[in-house]
Formats: sequence, C-alpha cells, structure tokens
Amino acid sequence: MVKGQVQSNGLEVPHEKDAPRPRSPSPSLPSAEIPSFLPPNPSTNDEAREQAMKDKFRKFWMSSLAEGFKEDLEEIRKEPNLGPSRLALLIDSLAAGADIFTSSASASGTDMNEVDVIMGE
Repeated sequence: MVKGQVQSNGLEVPHEKDAPRPRSPSPSLPSAEIPSFLPPNPSTNDEAREQAMKDKFRKFWMSSLAEGFKEDLEEIRKEPNLGPSRLALLIDSLAAGADIFTSSASASGTDMNEVDVIMGE
C-alpha cells in the first residue's frame, strides 16, 4: 500500500506523485491576424499636401503671434543684447508652438486634423 496524507476525517488520500492525473488538452490558439497599429504608408502626393499645409499653417501661426504680441515683440527688439543668434533662437522658439497642432488624421480616422480645422480646409 502507498503511503499518503491523512485527512482530518481519517481517510487516507494518495500523494500527488503517486496518483497520475490525466492531462487535459490545451485549447487551440486562434488564428486571427493582428491588425497593424501603424498608419498606412502615405503617398508622395499626400506627403506633399501635408508639407504644404504645415508651411501654410506655420506662416499663419507666426503672423498671428506677431500681430497678437506686437508690443511685446517691439520691446524685445529694442534689447541691446539681442544679436542674430538670440533672434534666431526666439524665432525658432515661437515657431515651435505650431508643432503642437496635429496636421494629419490618425489611421483610424477618429482624430481631428487640427491644422485643417484652423485653416478652414
């Protein structure tokens, strides 16, 4: 007789090693294709259109900043230590604000193209 564990009610239960358990078959894996999360490759025409829209929006953005902050920019222009490198840094910093707006809709089509909305296209 195989020695096993004794339950609280006094019955002897065979040890796990002594009692082989039948194996249950694993379920088969689904053969579903995983969709790509990357946007589809844009055509050259789409890339050119998007770049043109970005350039147009950047000009709009910079003219809006210049108009809205005209007095402040005039004061900055009068600064004696505003050299060409600092002026270029200021312009690049102001222009970087245009990059926070998305210029193309997502592949799922759920996101809004903010640049088109602002530019009215």
